[in-house]
Amino acid sequence: MSKFDNYIKLWLWTGVFLIVLMMVVGGITRLTGSGLSIVEWNVISGTIPPITDAQWQHAFDQYKQFPQYQKLNHGMDMAQFKEIFFWEYIHRLLGRFIGLVFLFPFIFFYFTRKLSRSLIKKLIVIFALGALQGFMGWYMVKSGLNDNPHVSHFRLAIHQGLALLLIASILWTILTFHNNKKSSGDNRSSMLLITYASLILLSLQITLGAFVAGLKAGFSYINFPFMGDSFFPSTSVMKVEPYFYNGVMLQFTHRWLAFVVFFSFLWILKISKPYPEVRKYARILIVIGLTQVVLGITTLMLRVPMALGVIHQFIAIILLMLLIKIIYTIKYLIASVRVKT
Repeated sequence: MSKFDNYIKLWLWTGVFLIVLMMVVGGITRLTGSGLSIVEWNVISGTIPPITDAQWQHAFDQYKQFPQYQKLNHGMDMAQFKEIFFWEYIHRLLGRFIGLVFLFPFIFFYFTRKLSRSLIKKLIVIFALGALQGFMGWYMVKSGLNDNPHVSHFRLAIHQGLALLLIASILWTILTFHNNKKSSGDNRSSMLLITYASLILLSLQITLGAFVAGLKAGFSYINFPFMGDSFFPSTSVMKVEPYFYNGVMLQFTHRWLAFVVFFSFLWILKISKPYPEVRKYARILIVIGLTQVVLGITTLMLRVPMALGVIHQFIAIILLMLLIKIIYTIKYLIASVRVKT
């Protein structure tokens, strides 16, 4: 591997780190109710925040014209507005910065002919996902600038899902960088199938988490394992709204799907016994997965404190990345030796 290959991988890892950081800031933005504080989308001029008192007053006056202020934050003063403005501004600034971090090194590597054709194709897909993610961010915010001062939980889930897909795409590109090995064709196909199933379950769980967050359903019931006085939500609550708009039902599903996901991790650990390289990552998956389950219950029972909510989201990203690493390891099984069972 050449020196430039190492630089390319470092560049891609930097992208992963920045997107994860942006998702963490996005979580803070959501939990602090900051996402609707900036009501315009100015790609260039929006890079510079308000500086003078007049500029701050103009931004505040714009915010006052929309329902979040009128219905939820009426009477907010300038100091409070600056607090919520800060997180949304940082979130958007990070998005712009990530775009530049991807664009300029790509131009350099491309014109110095350090990128293979196959890598260029992958990077174009990553750029397209990044552009779509940026558009989806504004489209999500736009959904909250109407009579209902809350962003659509469907758009929130898509926005989050695109970010995770972007991380997964970059990580897979890094893992397969200059990989000339062919996918294994032996009895590991069943392991791949189980790991893919686990990845689908985890993705569904993360999506449900976005629904719960978007509907603020984490506050519906804060005891565990019961919901109020019973294990299942009451029939009257279950019938109030359709499933995908019913925060109580979504919270109930999110609670117990977590254990199904964790069981899938245990299954991966069980079948990975003959393969030390896979088993190593499967053990880490179990430890982090158990931590995530305990943290989720704790976050619920403490009424979703911001720090725990953000850490809960961060660990979900780590679990996703670990599963991708396990899939890659099973698929190509680098430097692994079958052991006796």
